[in-house]
Amino acid sequence: MDFLKIIILTVSSIVILFVLTKIIGYRQISEMSFFDYIIGITIGSIAAEMSTNIDLEWWKGITAMLIYGGIGILLSIVTERSIKARKFISGKPIILVKNGRIDKKALKKARVQVDDLLSSARVNGYFDLSDIEYAIMETTGKISFQPIALKRQLNPKDFNFAPEREGLYINVIMDGKIIMDNLKVANISHKELKRLVAEQNEKIENIMLGTIDEKKMLTIFPM
Repeated sequence: MDFLKIIILTVSSIVILFVLTKIIGYRQISEMSFFDYIIGITIGSIAAEMSTNIDLEWWKGITAMLIYGGIGILLSIVTERSIKARKFISGKPIILVKNGRIDKKALKKARVQVDDLLSSARVNGYFDLSDIEYAIMETTGKISFQPIALKRQLNPKDFNFAPEREGLYINVIMDGKIIMDNLKVANISHKELKRLVAEQNEKIENIMLGTIDEKKMLTIFPM
């Protein structure tokens, strides 16, 4: 009986977590604010407790998860509509390096050690701090870097060159099957797609992935 109850509670908690995730929205851990992260951990802890503690009344766990989820949604709405509330809840970026000089007060405010700054710089490909003009601690805790002009990557604009627009590549075939909904997005008919596949001496069932661009150029990745 207890085993069956654990199964039911576990499945119920998973369903609730899935629904809350759909409502709150998908974000990577690195994109979460600290408060979002805490809410996520708390909801997960409640779900785990609800699944394993058979003495806990099921409605209490569900209620707690819904309250935490509701608070997260409410704060998200508030921060979207109010810049002041966004700064208060999520914080604001802190400039750690300005014009190539490290700001010690900013490091202290952000609670970042010089070693942490150096480590983040290396992860982003900068092994010499003199190559960095600005470093900014984002509200997510990630540090963004802007290199000095001589160290930044070149782009076509530097050569007065304008690349031809490629547009979006749309998946029209996956695992040997045509994705019918994407044919409308790609503005191509089923018959035309089969013709393009035949021109490359391939069969749809042997294609792992097929993508098409705005010029209706089909790229095939066989099984």
